[in-house]
Amino acid sequence: MNFLAGRKPATPSGVFALQIELGSFKCGQTVLGARPEQSECYANSFDPKGAAKFDDAGVELGAEDNVLISAFITLDNFTGSFSKNGSMISISTETTPDEIISQFGPPYWTDNTDEETILFYEFQKGRIELQFEFPDKRRLGFVTLSREGVLSKSDQRKAYGVSKEWPPK
Repeated sequence: MNFLAGRKPATPSGVFALQIELGSFKCGQTVLGARPEQSECYANSFDPKGAAKFDDAGVELGAEDNVLISAFITLDNFTGSFSKNGSMISISTETTPDEIISQFGPPYWTDNTDEETILFYEFQKGRIELQFEFPDKRRLGFVTLSREGVLSKSDQRKAYGVSKEWPPK
């Protein structure tokens, strides 16, 4: 049985507000690729398929074999906060691609379609991926943090037209 499956988290204020650390790849106190401790507010919230959805808070977490593997943040609903290397950072639906590049540097890859822009950042030789998605090309809509992300798969790199060396250094 998946020890993560169970009840929804209880928070003192009644609002699920998760701290997302984009420099060390943590959701709360759990780094991607680790088992959430039972003290983690979401530890018992995963369904049998490994998803923990907090729609009202704009957060969906993924686990595989009881290990945290992803966080998908919908900024329209996000009630938590972001930090990078221990410092709080402001990321919202008003954040532009230029502001993300200013905070995180040049992305490994940028996907620019007619409809949207996605900035892909790859860490740990492609084992950790951070995506910033701009559905209207101007304002940030979604942030995805994942182990073995989209670009870690050769067919996806081909679909996105990635011409850079893999894995990234």
